[in-house]
Amino acid sequence: MAGTKSTDPKTASPQSRRAAIDQDDLINLSSNVFKVRRTLLEQFSRIERDMEKRARVSKEQFASKDELNSVIDRLHEFRGELDNVLLKIEERIQDSADSMRHTFIDKSEPASAGRDSSLDEIVSGLNPFNLRRKYHEFSLSVRSEEVDLFGFDPIFDRFVRPLFDFLYSKYWRVETYGISNIPRTGPCLMVGNHSGSLPYDATMLKMAVLKEHPAHREVRFMVEDFLFHFPFLGSLMNRFGGVRASQENAQQLLNAELPVVVFPEGVKGLGKLYRDKYHLARFGRGGFIKLCLRTGAPLVPVAFIGPEEIHPMLARETFFSGLLGVPYIPITPTFPWLGPAGLIPLPSKWSIHILPPIDFSQYGPEAEKDRVLVYRLAQQVKNQIQEVIVEQLKSRRSIWFG
Repeated sequence: MAGTKSTDPKTASPQSRRAAIDQDDLINLSSNVFKVRRTLLEQFSRIERDMEKRARVSKEQFASKDELNSVIDRLHEFRGELDNVLLKIEERIQDSADSMRHTFIDKSEPASAGRDSSLDEIVSGLNPFNLRRKYHEFSLSVRSEEVDLFGFDPIFDRFVRPLFDFLYSKYWRVETYGISNIPRTGPCLMVGNHSGSLPYDATMLKMAVLKEHPAHREVRFMVEDFLFHFPFLGSLMNRFGGVRASQENAQQLLNAELPVVVFPEGVKGLGKLYRDKYHLARFGRGGFIKLCLRTGAPLVPVAFIGPEEIHPMLARETFFSGLLGVPYIPITPTFPWLGPAGLIPLPSKWSIHILPPIDFSQYGPEAEKDRVLVYRLAQQVKNQIQEVIVEQLKSRRSIWFG
């Protein structure tokens, strides 16, 4: 127990024994407050998920989308206030326990204080409350006081950037071609082939633009819904630039004059077997074309070479994945055979080919209602990306060395 000495209870003074008992009571109270706090926060999370689910199923329960957002914002605000109050209570209890230890135990046993201080520090460091407090302090140090509408956190983005820089420069040794095809200003919609289970391709394109584009623009990318079913993963994606994939979210980003990355293959692209690598799946229903027609943003095709080999998928497991709420569980040469280590992506050699932008402004916003035109334009973009991939694979000598 944190704060106690390795003293025989039979030989300790009554004052020392009483102080130790009082300290134990305070620490037990701290643990109970921590459990109550965790239970309340879990309950609030369940309420939030239930509200979002009900809103998706039956939108008429709310007068408007603004009203729904207002309710959810108030719930988040109340949850934050509750978290702060309970954290202050825990800190007060811990401070009282520490003060009691110094007042009673240290004074009653000065001879053993030096001998047991290091042990006390170790045991105190393992106290669940202290671990929680240290984690809380660390999380606050890498978090901005304000984030944008989609949760992008510039401080956290800078914190994780060295990791992505290592992946870009050293691990996958990415070579980017045609970076000047991305406009220096204004919105643009970058459309590429998708693979790799997680949006590694989007993060590497984000790094390419930050490092090599003359304007060093900040790129936002669309993330598949199923990633938000995993604890913390969805919020982490939001904090360094990922946005839940939807027409509304993408349009808001384009209206904000930002470059946006979308992957029309969606889950079909992520779930391709290794034997089908670099064969583009169906490009959805042309939603990305409608975005460009509606907003007037130019479309920039992007071809990725390399991501298909980082998790070579031999088979897909779909029974247990349905229970977890994900589209599939990948079976690769390393996963699940090596456990969590099997999730480490392989160090294939990457190249990113950014093609000249396509301007659809001559068709006008009303053209998005023309299904035939939208389908034809989507097929043209898909075929253009596929042709570049096939051409680049012809000159590729090695998966690992390019």
